[in-house]
Amino acid sequence: MIKPVTAIAALWFSASALAAVNPNVKVVLPDHLTDYWIMTNTSLDVDVPNSGVNLDKPTCSAVTYMIGSDGRTYDIVVRRTVPAGDLAVVAASAVKDMHYAPGRDNSARQPVFTYLIVPFNLPADPGERKKITDACVLKDFPNGYR
Repeated sequence: MIKPVTAIAALWFSASALAAVNPNVKVVLPDHLTDYWIMTNTSLDVDVPNSGVNLDKPTCSAVTYMIGSDGRTYDIVVRRTVPAGDLAVVAASAVKDMHYAPGRDNSARQPVFTYLIVPFNLPADPGERKKITDACVLKDFPNGYR
């Protein structure tokens, strides 16, 4: 069963999937994000369900989002979770709580559209970890994600 707060968050994140990201917002691939924005959180306050589907399985979620000029995250959409399950809600909650400061190439605090792969329960073996997270790479990003 998902906590009521988590259920409300799931509805909010589903509704945010309907919001379109302005096509004029700069697209930044995950491996270049720190040139524009650096996450300042030292921890995240994340909603986690008490029980659900695949909560204990090695999983990844691909989450698209925009970082606004205020360093907050907007337009959060979980695009893929492998294997499918309730950790998608956790991934969205984590991204919602992220805060950023401008990076070296962003003194103007330009908003960006990017994505993040959120891993869960990964095994110790680096090869197995990569195999799991590779399933969430959005190879055609940003095409079709605005």
